[in-house]
Amino acid sequence: MKNYISNLRNIATFAVIVLHVTAPFVLQFNKISFASWQLANLLDSALRFGVPIFVMISGAVLLERSESLNSFLSKRLKRIFLPFFFWSIVYFIFTYAGSFQKSTVLQLFQILINKLLTGTYYHLWYVYMILGVYLFIPIIRKWAQNSTKQELQYFLLLWAITLFINTDIAKYIPSVEVLYFSKYLGYLVLGHYLDKHVETKSSKNTLYLIFFVLGTTLTLVSTSYLSITENKLNITYYNYLSPNVCLIAIGVFLLGKSFLHTTNKTLISLDRNSYGIYLVHVLVLHYIYRIIPLLKIDTQTPLKLFAFIISISIVTYILSYFLIRLLAINKKIKPLIT
Repeated sequence: MKNYISNLRNIATFAVIVLHVTAPFVLQFNKISFASWQLANLLDSALRFGVPIFVMISGAVLLERSESLNSFLSKRLKRIFLPFFFWSIVYFIFTYAGSFQKSTVLQLFQILINKLLTGTYYHLWYVYMILGVYLFIPIIRKWAQNSTKQELQYFLLLWAITLFINTDIAKYIPSVEVLYFSKYLGYLVLGHYLDKHVETKSSKNTLYLIFFVLGTTLTLVSTSYLSITENKLNITYYNYLSPNVCLIAIGVFLLGKSFLHTTNKTLISLDRNSYGIYLVHVLVLHYIYRIIPLLKIDTQTPLKLFAFIISISIVTYILSYFLIRLLAINKKIKPLIT
């Protein structure tokens, strides 16, 4: 695997953790100081690239490979599904442990089945999404490998149009049906396209940075304006499938492709355990918050809030990594956790 891909995955994993640490403060619109809320809004806006980058990496890596349908389904889906199922059970027990004595085995089983259909915890939505995307890979892979650069650009253009459907601009778009090109499949093709057909140059690094800054600014300003105007939090432009977030993801991907060429054993190990880190970090974060109650944090001071968010994110990332490594010592358990 290319080093920049591995490094981008590490950055995206950490970005998602920071996003989850920041989210409670974004939700406190009109409840904390405006300066502190804007800081949280800025962090949330700048770090929306995490999930899109994950999907783009899948496109860059998997759409180039040649493997049989059976091989793909047995290897890829198995690697995604087994840890997902294991941690789904863990989060179910974590959530409903207090109800075990009050409910029958049959009732608990029914609750578990219902929860498994939609997710036993909030961050697991990503796995349902990526499993759906993966089901398309054996089909779209051959098209991507045999398509010209222009044909890929045509697909991405139509997909880009669908991103505006998730914004306030939707009312100005003609009712031509383009939803066949929508959702996260576009990020899959985008990752493949940027990896294969876009040659990064140092002379264009400023342009890539502009993509990131412009996308972040649009997200920040739009969220701030709509929330202030409506006097309630409006996160329309936090949507991963919005043009502003796509712009951020493109900027980060190309900056990574341009700069992130070196690696070491630690970075490789972090990358290999990134899926497990993603799955477990919410549980780790919960127990960290039990030690450091949010109520004691000075949310009225932006710098102190920033220091809190970053420090908690780093601690969560490190503890999640070591927890996964510790559990993976048992070779039988390793395939189930990461």
